[in-house]
Amino acid sequence: MKELIVSQLTKTYGTKTLLDQLNFSILEGRHIGLIGPNGTGKSSFLKVLAGVESYDEGEITKPNQYSIAYLAQNPDLDNDKTVLETVYDSQAPLIQLILAYEKAQVALEADPSNEQLLNRFMKLSDEMNFKQAWDVEVKAKMILSQLGIHDLTKQVGQCSGGQRKRIGLAQVLIAEPDLLILDEPTNHLDVTSIQWLENFLAQFKGAFLLVTHDRYFLERSVNKIVELRYGKFNEYEGNYETYLVKRAEQAQIEAKNQEKQDRLFQQELAWMRKGAKARTTKQQARIDRFDDLKNDIASRHKAEEGIELNFDQQRIGNRILEFEGVTVQIGQQTVIHDFTKTLVKGDRIGIIGPNGIGKTTLLNAITGGHPVQEGNIFLGQTVRLAYYRQLEEDLPADQIVLNYLKKIADNFKRPDGSVASAAQMLEQFNFPRNTHGMLIGQLSGGEKRRLYLLTLLIQEPNVLILDEPTNDLDIDTLTVLEDYLDHFNGVVLIVSHDRYFLDKTATQLLVLKGKGEYDLVWDQYSEYLAKNSDQDNPNDNLEKPSPLNLENNVLSQENKGPKSKKMTYAEKKEWETIESDIAFIEERIEEIQADMMRNANDSVKLMDLQAELEKQEMDLLGKYERYDYLCQYI
Repeated sequence: MKELIVSQLTKTYGTKTLLDQLNFSILEGRHIGLIGPNGTGKSSFLKVLAGVESYDEGEITKPNQYSIAYLAQNPDLDNDKTVLETVYDSQAPLIQLILAYEKAQVALEADPSNEQLLNRFMKLSDEMNFKQAWDVEVKAKMILSQLGIHDLTKQVGQCSGGQRKRIGLAQVLIAEPDLLILDEPTNHLDVTSIQWLENFLAQFKGAFLLVTHDRYFLERSVNKIVELRYGKFNEYEGNYETYLVKRAEQAQIEAKNQEKQDRLFQQELAWMRKGAKARTTKQQARIDRFDDLKNDIASRHKAEEGIELNFDQQRIGNRILEFEGVTVQIGQQTVIHDFTKTLVKGDRIGIIGPNGIGKTTLLNAITGGHPVQEGNIFLGQTVRLAYYRQLEEDLPADQIVLNYLKKIADNFKRPDGSVASAAQMLEQFNFPRNTHGMLIGQLSGGEKRRLYLLTLLIQEPNVLILDEPTNDLDIDTLTVLEDYLDHFNGVVLIVSHDRYFLDKTATQLLVLKGKGEYDLVWDQYSEYLAKNSDQDNPNDNLEKPSPLNLENNVLSQENKGPKSKKMTYAEKKEWETIESDIAFIEERIEEIQADMMRNANDSVKLMDLQAELEKQEMDLLGKYERYDYLCQYI
């Protein structure tokens, strides 16, 4: 069994130790989720394993011929290459063959009468048959389709950031490495693609290590959680739910031990206050023990500190946010048409829809950054609005962290009447003193987003507009933010694909459907997805994750009876015919391949047959997946 082994791995960044003599191993078939606060070194650890960054001490050993594919948060792709060349950028011989075949096909489509191109296409087709590469090619096409990558001739330099992330994801999935390393793979994916990726990774035969903020994604795709804190790993067998249970049990044990240690500390403190003198060895030993206890208590309190969103909000009147016959367009695309609604205190609306539907455009229209084609948007006089945008430019990379926050708010008055300096607010937001003098550009991606959130909330808004707030924020921060929003007395509008976050924060959903159409529903996001799943699409027929039953981050295990699964009527009818459907498609594929051999010199006919062959192979793959899915009921 293949295994990657990490021994005594140490990595520092400036004066900060990110990885402190780590010992870790990844066995073949292990599906691992790496979690921990932003800035602790999660992305650095992934880069070290991938060979992108160096490390100070230790050793990484792996078997010969061991392949690793790495997806960065922002993939570094060659702008001059086409999408086709990029997604098939792998040293694996089969992938190289498929790339050559795809290029030959594109060239022949452009010049079907070219005999030289036809001969090359036929030669590569024969090689695909001989090396049985068609299954890999069909799987690659399925991956591209599910990630919404269709124009393979487009240059990467012409693609948006979201498109580049999906291209990079397709590249590493198609490569089928021994170890797949994914840094925030769900960023820039819509919910359909996220659900498909969950299913794909759950069935992935190799090993993978991923960092993600998406807790439903962790719940369904990994079988081990590794938590990185203060340079050390804590490992938990099982998925995210199991991690929460074990972490809660561990916290209870630690609390009992800490209670005993606190009592001992108080006894030692009382003794020290009597004015103990270091006259004897025995007394000196007690003084030394007191110092050790004091240091342990301070260290523990530091470890227990978390982000505290201790912010008030400005008074808000009865008139907050009103839409009156609003129509918003971007170019020739209508985002929403004739929308009328009055928002009141406590409204929390999640705005959902496919990528490119115009969700961010709608937020920009609300905040005055995009024109309204028809109707009016009214903001109340008492509204203090904060808009958390996706753009990195909202934070100046060349300014010092502390100086920047001082410009926004210094000597901040807390709800309890106490006053906090900008430095104290940074520490409250988990920015230690050694980061205060850093340039904002030197912070990690997650630390930048956390600082951005602080700069908005410190202004005490009463209307919050959040555009993909879960991207690059760690789970600890999201948990605290969810609690903050639960007690927020104003209005919240959220654009997000994160099902868990929306389930916990949104009470209504504004569903953008395209061409200006929309629905306004009172459902949790997961419930809405379950009700509106497309039964005709095999990849959408995935079991939808139900909301995790969390209370103070402890998962309740009560009332967990056996789960019963039954086929629906439609699934029973499908099961009756699926084997004959598979046999029919397989026979048709054999007929097409025979026709291709007979028409080897007819390029036009050959291209038509090739197109039909690809369609039949995709249909067959879908039937196989449906067969596997339905087998769980048998």
